[in-house]
Amino acid sequence: MMTPERLQAEKDVLKRKLPCYDYRFLDMETSKPYIVLPAKTNRGNIYTIRIELDEFPNEIPKAFVTKMLKTKLGKEMNDCSASMHTLTSEHGYTRICHYGYSSWTPMVSLYKIYVKCRLWLEMYELHLQTGHNMDYYLNHQE
Repeated sequence: MMTPERLQAEKDVLKRKLPCYDYRFLDMETSKPYIVLPAKTNRGNIYTIRIELDEFPNEIPKAFVTKMLKTKLGKEMNDCSASMHTLTSEHGYTRICHYGYSSWTPMVSLYKIYVKCRLWLEMYELHLQTGHNMDYYLNHQE
């Protein structure tokens, strides 16, 4: 569970790094807190990222695009796929693989997770254009 001090520090970083974004911390007083943040790609498409905070910062938080994305061939991105950097879907959303276990520390900020999710979205849009799997563009982390 995130301490009030850590929550404030995260809010301060987001306010500084994403001053014009309409991000929201939701259900913070429950056992399933999360944040939603808009992400605009270089192509101008807007997605919403959901990062679950129930174990953050001690564990890698689950991150989702708040809809079920499809591959270039029309397959739903709802399962674990190393080549597409996805994990098993929840909530009907595509789950993004953003950090590996050996790369994770409690010092990783929500902003860094957001940046990785935003990069993932750019690579997703390249996949839609070229048909290459995501691992053509992204390296795996342990």
